[in-house]
Amino acid sequence: MVRSIDGVTATVVVEKRQTCEGCKENESCGINSDGNEKQTIEIAALNIAGAKIGQMVKVTAKSYTYVKGTLLVYGLPAVALLIGAVFGKYILAGMFKAVNPETLSAFAGFSSFVIAFIILKIISGKIEKKTENTPVIEHIIEQ
Repeated sequence: MVRSIDGVTATVVVEKRQTCEGCKENESCGINSDGNEKQTIEIAALNIAGAKIGQMVKVTAKSYTYVKGTLLVYGLPAVALLIGAVFGKYILAGMFKAVNPETLSAFAGFSSFVIAFIILKIISGKIEKKTENTPVIEHIIEQ
């Protein structure tokens, strides 16, 4: 249901689905528990259907958006950790012969892991601004 409209964007109240169950991110994604069994989340969606406040609408989002997000959030740090650990063990160990290779591996792996999260934060800020990643009100279900 459309809760509010701001230009071409509408705030839509969406019923929580089974995919939300067990999620530890409930507070940060906007889940509202009103004491009933139904829980809702508010999302911003492009209002290309011209919906008005109070109307029931169908909202769609591109599935590849979720895949890209998942790959970035989980893949980038994991790859950075592995590359950093290998770099530390084989490259840095040759440069710093007095230091234990496992210590260099752990240090380089953890450092690259942290750097990956910093890069991820920068990338996510840019991705959020793109409208191609925004859900869209496809059509009005009920007037």
